[in-house]
Amino acid sequence: MTEESNVGNEMSNDLSGLHNVISMMAKDLDDFCREHSIQYYLMGGTALGAMRHGGFIPWDDDFDIFMDRKNYLKFLQCANNFLDTQKYYLQQEDTLEWPLLFTKIRLNGTLYLEENDLAREMHQGVYLDIMCLNSSFQSRSLRYIQFFSARILSAQALAKRGYATKSVKKKVAISLARLFCRGFMKRVLKWLARGFDNESSSLVGHFFGRAPFKATSFERALLGTPRYVPFENLNLPVPEQVERYLTIRFGNKYMEMPSNEVRASYPSHALEIDLGHWKHLTVRTPDV
Repeated sequence: MTEESNVGNEMSNDLSGLHNVISMMAKDLDDFCREHSIQYYLMGGTALGAMRHGGFIPWDDDFDIFMDRKNYLKFLQCANNFLDTQKYYLQQEDTLEWPLLFTKIRLNGTLYLEENDLAREMHQGVYLDIMCLNSSFQSRSLRYIQFFSARILSAQALAKRGYATKSVKKKVAISLARLFCRGFMKRVLKWLARGFDNESSSLVGHFFGRAPFKATSFERALLGTPRYVPFENLNLPVPEQVERYLTIRFGNKYMEMPSNEVRASYPSHALEIDLGHWKHLTVRTPDV
């Protein structure tokens, strides 16, 4: 990334500066989770990048961490009490500032400006996404209810965020969610989307992302003991059976490079990036 901020599709394809900053944040987060005995995993495209590229997917500009419900709640408690607030900002889920149902850790003194946040009063620094893996129902029919409950909650959160879309279908969904997803109804939907917070369920899932229904849930046993694998010049944890997880999430050919069409469906999130004084950062290999 050049030192000057770039806009829209003209943004430089060189993401090395941003990747270095996110790697530093990931190392700090890993240290924090080790210190407080919090278990987490790289998931989604970040886990795919670890296994296929040994680090970031070259054109990707975000970083996804998943925790089960117990560890997620513990992380929020520890972060509220012990996070280095001189360096980082905890942007907690389901708040006026951040209405979506996952949490971000943002780096102070940086800017990562997204279109939906242009007019919002909020911290807009470079971030890591911290997401909760919720218990998933054994019944496929109940999982559909869980999936659509999460979609309604996401639509309501996007409405609060000021999400803009040209899709008539999405506009209708957002308008209905804004109208009906509140108070008691919202609490019921959250209870459903989180699988009644039933930790005894053998399935877990993440229903608040862009994965299709069939890829949202998988066996809890796939998580297992975290496997530390190379990620850039770090060693970070993925699920013990990460290959099975990636097959569920991305299909049998997940190790193959995607077509240009598939790559185009994952555009850069940022309109503008400023790495501040971190822009010349070089992340060194930790002692392990």
